[in-house]
Amino acid sequence: MHVEEIIYPAGTRGLAWRLDEETTRLLDLCREAGIPVDDLSDMPVKRQREQLAERLLLHCAFGKPVTLLHDGQGAPWIKGVKVNISITHTQGLVALVWNERHDIGLDAERCDRRQVLRVRSKFLNASELQFIASEDLAAHIVAWTAKEAVIKAERNSAIDWTDGIKLEPFASEAVEIGFTAHCGHHDYRITSRRLEEYYVTVAEPIND
Repeated sequence: MHVEEIIYPAGTRGLAWRLDEETTRLLDLCREAGIPVDDLSDMPVKRQREQLAERLLLHCAFGKPVTLLHDGQGAPWIKGVKVNISITHTQGLVALVWNERHDIGLDAERCDRRQVLRVRSKFLNASELQFIASEDLAAHIVAWTAKEAVIKAERNSAIDWTDGIKLEPFASEAVEIGFTAHCGHHDYRITSRRLEEYYVTVAEPIND
């Protein structure tokens, strides 16, 4: 397991795992750590692999096997542990963040996901369409993951992607990109980091 630890400005901690292990190896690692796996046996292989990786990463974060549950909005929480968490999966990567004081949101995407350019008008509002150049793939991926992270932090999947979340202008050239997002009465500090071929983006409430 190659797990990278990430610390964010508002006390949020995170782990990102470049996942290249086979399912059989993940099963062995779970059993060695005492993590239950019997309930995953009937799952499709892709879903089973995601669940195994998720449980291993949670074990790395908290030093013991924990039970992950989800609320009515699908947001994750840990039984018996007073901590706010957010988890994301994308091709070849699983990541999580946690914070003891406030809700947070996390999303990640590959840097080469060009599909976002074709749907830019479906998630960027009029202001964002002005400052995000139509050919700037990095900026589109940062904006996409930022809005997904805010939705997860809000624990409200019904938020409108375009006008429901407003992003302040940002520059996409840096390895670490920081800017502000607004959603309703809440402001969020967005931190998007380039981890090799991925952008990993976290939304943390400001003054919450």
